[in-house]
Amino acid sequence: MVFENIKSEIENQMKKVLLHYNINEKDINIEITEPPLKEYGDFSCNLAFILSKILKKNPFEIAKDIVNNILPNFKDKDNEKSLIETVSVEKPGFINFALDIKKFLRIFFTNMPSIIQMPKYGNIQELILIEHTSVNPNKALHVGHIRNAVIGDCLYRLLLSTGHNVKVLNYVDDSGLQVADIIVAFKYTEIPFGEENIGGTTKKFDHYCGNYVYVKINEMYSTRPDLEIKRKIILKELENPNTEVSNFTQQIVKRVLRDQLQTCWDLKCHYDIVNFESQIIQSDLWNKIFRILKEKQIIQFETSGKNIGCWVFKSKTEGDKVLVRSDSTITYFAKDIPYAIWKLGYIENPFELEFFSQQWDDTNLYHTTIKNRKRKEISNEHQLVNFDIKKVITIIDYRQERLQSLLVEILIKLGIEKTKYNYLGYEPVTLSNKTAELLGFDLKNKKSTQMSGRKGIFIEADDALNLLMIKSCEEISKRNEHISGREVSQIAKEIAISAIRYYFVKHDIGKMITFDINDSLSLEGDTGPYIQYSYARGKRIFNKIENKNYYLDDIKLTDLDLDLTSTEIELVKQLCKFSTTIKESVNNTDPKLVARFLFKLSTLFNNFYEESPILKEVENKKSIRIKILYSTLLIMENCMKIIGITPLEKM
Repeated sequence: MVFENIKSEIENQMKKVLLHYNINEKDINIEITEPPLKEYGDFSCNLAFILSKILKKNPFEIAKDIVNNILPNFKDKDNEKSLIETVSVEKPGFINFALDIKKFLRIFFTNMPSIIQMPKYGNIQELILIEHTSVNPNKALHVGHIRNAVIGDCLYRLLLSTGHNVKVLNYVDDSGLQVADIIVAFKYTEIPFGEENIGGTTKKFDHYCGNYVYVKINEMYSTRPDLEIKRKIILKELENPNTEVSNFTQQIVKRVLRDQLQTCWDLKCHYDIVNFESQIIQSDLWNKIFRILKEKQIIQFETSGKNIGCWVFKSKTEGDKVLVRSDSTITYFAKDIPYAIWKLGYIENPFELEFFSQQWDDTNLYHTTIKNRKRKEISNEHQLVNFDIKKVITIIDYRQERLQSLLVEILIKLGIEKTKYNYLGYEPVTLSNKTAELLGFDLKNKKSTQMSGRKGIFIEADDALNLLMIKSCEEISKRNEHISGREVSQIAKEIAISAIRYYFVKHDIGKMITFDINDSLSLEGDTGPYIQYSYARGKRIFNKIENKNYYLDDIKLTDLDLDLTSTEIELVKQLCKFSTTIKESVNNTDPKLVARFLFKLSTLFNNFYEESPILKEVENKKSIRIKILYSTLLIMENCMKIIGITPLEKM
């Protein structure tokens, strides 16, 4: 809270400046940021730039006037507790603030326990739902899907750590074309069911379906038009839960789903509920929403034009979108509407939950089933409707952005608050030249390539994780000659998981990223293993400290004791930004901020490790450095837990 209090102090002083100019503070967005260079101070304010537009004056002249003539003196008698020592002006008009370092350090060491603890401000009575992964159940997950899963899981961990009530949904499209293709293949061709063998190698069922069955059936359509007719029949039969096709499809879907989930569990992703798209239709949920959309005239029946015979939503910004085709089949987008409304709790819940599987973290995963009115109601413990659903967050490929915008528009027309439904659109993942070559693809000197299932250019998540584990084993064995092969494998697994998770969460969600196996594993630079290595170094020192209570002991701090090096001061400053970073990350729905904070903390800690010896230091100096070490390790552990990086004591 230290930096939050300092920012609040600066904001209050800036409000006094606005009062001087007789400007309403509600009309001004004051931003307090960090200057780009250390010599400019610790905080910077943009007020002069804002006022230059209002006062029609040069921002540099305004900034000088504020600092020299208007701004109260931070060191006057009424402001003795202020942590600001100096205020200065920098061209072209920044107002910069520098800390009183001795006061700042004294507050840190006397209030350390509260400064380094995880902030809690969630409301347990308000439920936040996160939907992520949601991959069609006809194939294995590739690394592009993992970006979705990792972002969603890190967000879940972030919200859970800060005291929010949050549950994770995984939406399974078990009634679309891609699933129908698999069913056609197994029911109406000679493609074997249950023999997951490709080229003499036994594969997981999700790999078999995606890499062999799906490819083969799509090749057959060009010479077997009867199969396309079968596919249309299957799509229609999937709307009825009592057909043989529906029952067979569920067997296939759940088998693929279990393999997909195993991949996600290997990466330590957590889920609470699996939903099935087919149940949206089979539960009558769609029919209820369809009636409402017609009654409120949100959708229209087209009697002419290219969409004749269709029910269409007309958007002023996004154009027309068909919900129901002229043959009465429902589009993929149409099924999203009742699902979103169900997630938001704006309609009677037609589902109950049944146990699906135990997960890697010993929690239970449930799946929805259509309520059986004759059956006794399921325990209230697992009913979503008991909570006030505060917000729904959907992690989705940016290429679905138009559909998500249309969905939000429809929800608003139904009277649902815009702020309740949020979607995070992420850019796709490309493969680097080196990684593509490792997989046997020739990019012909291109730096990277987009993945394509049809072209066969992709890396499945299972294969990526295995490659990372193999490379991790090689590196660990080079550095540690005396540890067992079993221990090497265990450490390598944790390094691989942490590497891939950190790689996919550290980037801006709106930017395309290029996945490179070697870069993700580097012990130098912005990687998960680098963070693990930093933590392991600190833990080795901490384990050598004889009196483990050093970090708890109160010490009498003199100005001489607080004469810390610049490296130590920068590390303490970073520690004090912990709670602010966590809060900003939650408010912005962006776990990347935690990843970036963690990397900078690791870098500053490594500088501290190299320059500030602990074990042979004199008593008070030793105690101060142990407190810094302990604080760093604890905050690193909290951040690593959010990102899904395993703290290791040996690498």
